[in-house]
Amino acid sequence: MRRIALVAGLAAALLTLSACSDTGPVAPDTPTAGLPTGAAKVTSDALDAVFMPALLEAGMPGGEVLVINGDGSSESRGWSEDAKEATDSTIDTESVLAYRSITKSFIGTVVLQLADEGALRLSDTVDRYVPGVPGGDEITIDDLGRMRSGLANYSALPAMNEAMQTRLDDPPDTSTLLEWAYAASPEFAPGSEYEYSNTNTLLLGEIIEAVTGESWYAQVEKRIVQPLQLHSVGEGFSGGPLDVTGFSVSADAAPEPLPKVAPEWFGAAGALTGNIQDLAVWGEALGSGSLVEDSTQLERVESLGPTTDDTASPEYDRYGFALGEIEGWVGHTGNGLGYQSLVMHDPATDRTVAILVNGTGAGADVPAHIFKELLPALDSEQLP
Repeated sequence: MRRIALVAGLAAALLTLSACSDTGPVAPDTPTAGLPTGAAKVTSDALDAVFMPALLEAGMPGGEVLVINGDGSSESRGWSEDAKEATDSTIDTESVLAYRSITKSFIGTVVLQLADEGALRLSDTVDRYVPGVPGGDEITIDDLGRMRSGLANYSALPAMNEAMQTRLDDPPDTSTLLEWAYAASPEFAPGSEYEYSNTNTLLLGEIIEAVTGESWYAQVEKRIVQPLQLHSVGEGFSGGPLDVTGFSVSADAAPEPLPKVAPEWFGAAGALTGNIQDLAVWGEALGSGSLVEDSTQLERVESLGPTTDDTASPEYDRYGFALGEIEGWVGHTGNGLGYQSLVMHDPATDRTVAILVNGTGAGADVPAHIFKELLPALDSEQLP
């Protein structure tokens, strides 16, 4: 009976793709290697005034925030509630949580690197690399990265929900996930609209493998994880445990712990895990474009476009090639099955904000809402 209840909670969390213990300050004022200096700084008082109250108001069982100031120093906070039946609840800067859709920004960056090397072109159609895609002779790699392919979102389909309830420990391979999406596609003509779809990034992962002969994860590890020394990233994909339990949260009940979900259910669209320190390092590299050619980063930023076509889209002002924008900051967010995440970088001030939360259900885009509440504090704290 307990497994049935957990799977029911898991199904509810899938549809959202969504006594107290204060852990106190975590590693305050600690410089982070490899991050730049600038002219803006957030104080511990600002974090105290905004982060934990916002987390509590959203009903989340726990979370953490790390702000890298413009001068290279940092401030962080971690908080967790001793929720009933939690196996792990303490959260600090070393804790490994799921990044979910932030994975997409890793995938998009590898694709852009391959374009820089001449191994592919963003104008190439998908059928050149992956057979059997509906409209694959019209959908371009650029359409996939910008969420403009018209391919249905596999993770929002009934087949996904039904399969997770009956074979949670037996994830299908990527080809099966894509078949679910193909059966419901297309939803619109390629390039004509924006609709956030996990299917797009699954296909980018398949294209990476077709071009390089290696899995998308092997390429992410070689091109991003190792050069940036993101030692925690990928532990979930390679079978290592998440350090913090994910919860399904509702407005009228205690948070319900969710069973761990095999990363193959998400693949290139959301399988990566890691700690918040590595997430912040990645956010700076993503937002500054340090891993791609300058012209490519400029084109990536210029690809940002409105998200108003899709009322169910994650909360972005604009979205481009595996890159989102909120209030002029660029980065990515993630949400689903017990975990929410955000990393945003401000190129003008070299500031980076990373947020990880271990709850979904009661509120979607919680990290984005918290980020927006933090912005006035960030903007008001200036070094002389």
